[in-house]
Amino acid sequence: MAKTSNPSSTRRNGTPLIRRAWERIARVAGALGLGLTAAAGAPAAAQAPAQPVPQHWISYAQLASNQFQVWLSDPENETVQRLHAWMQDRMLQEGQAAPPAPLIVRVWVNDAGKVERLEFASLGQQQADDDLRALLTSQALSEPPPRDMRQPMVLQLELSFVAKT
Repeated sequence: MAKTSNPSSTRRNGTPLIRRAWERIARVAGALGLGLTAAAGAPAAAQAPAQPVPQHWISYAQLASNQFQVWLSDPENETVQRLHAWMQDRMLQEGQAAPPAPLIVRVWVNDAGKVERLEFASLGQQQADDDLRALLTSQALSEPPPRDMRQPMVLQLELSFVAKT
């Protein structure tokens, strides 16, 4: 009795051709994925192994964060009052009982302690974004960053409310 052969079910080493084809496609796709990962990770792999953040960088980031918090909480500052009034109105409109989540900012500071660049997710209104940017860039920090400090600093700021006067 002669065997009939169906190309889709022909086995080579006991594996159906269709299954082998899918396995080959999966291997190629996996190889491409690994290639992309390796290419994206190559610069990191070329760098020295991760080391702990130096204490003087942490201290400077805390200093910057504390100064920003003071600037954002100054009840005498008209820009602060406008920003906080907008935030309070937004919370009332949205029915939020809790204060807003902390704001994540990326900050680049020059050798004189002046904020050169600032990035953050929009607050949802151009005037509020402009006010926040003005508050964090209008004056220099009390100290310049350490010369060896990598930038940007990524800081988490709390927008606590000030009383309207």
